[in-house]
Amino acid sequence: MTAQPDTTRPPEAADPVEDTDTRSWPAVWVLGLGTFLFVTTELLPVGLLPSIGAGVGVPVGIAGLVVSVYGGIAALTAAPLTSWVRRMDRRTLLVSLLGLLVVGNVISAVAPNYLVLMLGRVVIAFAHGVFWSTTPAVGTRLVEPKNAVRALSVVLGGISVASVVGVPLGTAIGQATNWRVAFLAAAGAGLLVLVAVLVLLPSMRARNSGGLAAIPQLLRNGPFLVAIAVAALTMIGHYLAYTYVTPYLEDVVGISPGMVSVLLLVFGAAGIAGNFLAGGAVAKGLRRALVSAVALLAGSLLVISLTGGASTTAAVVLLVAWGLSYAALPVCLQTLVLRSAPEATDAASSLYVAVFNASIALGALGGGIAVESAGVGSVTVVGAVLVAAALIVLLVSRKSRHNGG
Repeated sequence: MTAQPDTTRPPEAADPVEDTDTRSWPAVWVLGLGTFLFVTTELLPVGLLPSIGAGVGVPVGIAGLVVSVYGGIAALTAAPLTSWVRRMDRRTLLVSLLGLLVVGNVISAVAPNYLVLMLGRVVIAFAHGVFWSTTPAVGTRLVEPKNAVRALSVVLGGISVASVVGVPLGTAIGQATNWRVAFLAAAGAGLLVLVAVLVLLPSMRARNSGGLAAIPQLLRNGPFLVAIAVAALTMIGHYLAYTYVTPYLEDVVGISPGMVSVLLLVFGAAGIAGNFLAGGAVAKGLRRALVSAVALLAGSLLVISLTGGASTTAAVVLLVAWGLSYAALPVCLQTLVLRSAPEATDAASSLYVAVFNASIALGALGGGIAVESAGVGSVTVVGAVLVAAALIVLLVSRKSRHNGG
């Protein structure tokens, strides 16, 4: 997921009338389903790592690399691959990317060993970053300029829903049947979206933006670097723990495998609420909302690590707090990134997307290292330390640097 591009100044909002068609709202919603599927696919193994590891004969820590490698490839290839396909018709491009999503998930589902499983994941990862870079602009071109922000919110809405619902849903499918069925379900859903794009999305010529040229200047922008540092620390800390939340709940807290999917659905419900509450909180004061979300996330991880399996009820409460705080962070962080670089929002958003995906990869990788070296119980401790470091960065930075009020 993955991160959210600029929602304050929609790309391509001033496209000529011939590309605009208010009857194309179904296509906008289909693009939102596409973002949901890509982010869900990225994080799908999170709730199924023990069974995936057993299915391909590797330890759970090694199995987690299917998340970290995916995120790393998506982060590293998004910009160059997007530039490479910049002249392709947008419908042709999106259909091709969704085709890779389907093929990669099928390969993952039938993989006889770990190497083939990783191959399937890599195929999708190459498509992931390009899809992210393309769909916001396509969504805004489908509607009248006055509706561009609304269209963009629909397209990006799939990201938040995937982060808090996609993983629990995939876990529930995998727990009820088999982890391979969860990947096949993702492939089937991708095929349906692919067909819908063919039917609903008109042919669209490519229109390019030169936003990446501003990145060197952004790297000298102090407030922007603070924003990126907070984003990196919080996301690495979150995904370091969240990637291994299933074995943590089973082995440390002592919750049965069947109940884990229920708890992850509770986590998802809390996340939806957190995403909804974050908008109002940011409107009242960005800095206060961000500090509160980071503090709640750090506190949740810390208390979980201290209490361990002492109380299942306490674990549920802390999971709710964790879900609330995590889902609020993308809203806060995206706003912080854009306010820190108001003259280069496209470039700032693209760099934020890369950092977000790299953070998923680093978090999953760090979690695997922690699990193999210190046991699964260590992931919440390390995650809490990293998120606490982000809180320190916020607290020692001048209030004026965040433009949040």
